[in-house]
Amino acid sequence: MEKREQWPERLSNIISEPEPPQVINEESYREIYVIGFLTFLLMFSVTLIYPVQEEFVMERFNLKSLAETSLFVTVNLAAYVIFSLLWGSISDRMGKRKIFILAGFLGNSIFIFSLTLAPDLSVLLALRFIEGTFTIMAFALLMTSVLDIVRQRHYGRGMGILGMGMALGNGLGAPVGGKVGAINPLYPLYFGSFMLLLGALIALIFLKEKKLESRPASLKDALLLLREEKRIFVPYAFSFVERFTVGFFVSVFPLMLGMRYGMGPESRGIYMMAFLIPFALFQYPLGAISDRIGRATPLIIGSILYGIYVISVGIVAPPALVIVMLLGGIVGALMYPPSAALAGDLANPAKRGTAIGGFNLFGSLGFAVGPFIGGLIADRYGFQASFAVAGLTVIAIALVFLPLLIGISRKTD
Repeated sequence: MEKREQWPERLSNIISEPEPPQVINEESYREIYVIGFLTFLLMFSVTLIYPVQEEFVMERFNLKSLAETSLFVTVNLAAYVIFSLLWGSISDRMGKRKIFILAGFLGNSIFIFSLTLAPDLSVLLALRFIEGTFTIMAFALLMTSVLDIVRQRHYGRGMGILGMGMALGNGLGAPVGGKVGAINPLYPLYFGSFMLLLGALIALIFLKEKKLESRPASLKDALLLLREEKRIFVPYAFSFVERFTVGFFVSVFPLMLGMRYGMGPESRGIYMMAFLIPFALFQYPLGAISDRIGRATPLIIGSILYGIYVISVGIVAPPALVIVMLLGGIVGALMYPPSAALAGDLANPAKRGTAIGGFNLFGSLGFAVGPFIGGLIADRYGFQASFAVAGLTVIAIALVFLPLLIGISRKTD
């Protein structure tokens, strides 16, 4: 009986124990799972459209260029670049997270639906940009909320849960979007809009506005984090290159499957799922490993293996390409949780929103330029050259930042 009475006290003081039996209390765990599920809904909804880009954008507006078609992805992610840091800093200054998450889901739902009404390409791209501002609002503040809840030495686990939701959403959104889009290219957008409304309702009911321990004195003070902690640009670089390659996969890859191998939307979605499902399932365990052994080893090994995998995508043909995608999902999961957790490790607690905003800014910049550069190279030199450039970029970033990463790891571990 005495042990039971002492357990709440042990739980509240868990941070002082060398090997805590539990990272956070049960109620906080439930909220982390809600955040993971909301991340799943968000990513599922915005991924539905990718397998039917050829039909929804290229054929609908009679486009001939892969690079021009890729603007559908690029303008959306340009909004991520512009607004991710801003939303995070404003959230830090206000000391609020929930209102931004809720507004992000609602706005995203409205503008996803509006894409189906666009009369021409210019209007479509303008609406797509606005939609992106709401997507990054929701995602960046979901991600920041994880750092508000978990303790620092378990950021890898927390980001693993969020990463699992993100990757599962991407993984299931692609095949579902392909299957629904095979009936009508507009249906994935209708479905996505409805799912985002559902996400807004869940956020309204289940998320709590956590009282933050501290917050910056002003918006300018929040933004000064990037000048005060220059080491934070190391995880930002890995965020950039990882998202840069994802840009190739959401844009160039389905076009390659359709144009080179003659696959329809449903088959394209299945191949994308072959990467994204193992990528999702390994997020939490590999995030937990980074909590134990540090961020440097998983990031370096993961980056080099992932770069080799990306290069092979342009070389290996179906059906062997399925095996390549499955293995790629595993090595890809080595990169995301430790890089996101490292951004949290280096962040001032009062400026977590800004830190994660910067992480998403660089990731979004990579995601924004990836589709256009990938499409441009594919137009001129072919799909094989396109994926070779993407893979070599990953390996180059890993080698360039290796000394800095090791130095950071020694100081933070």
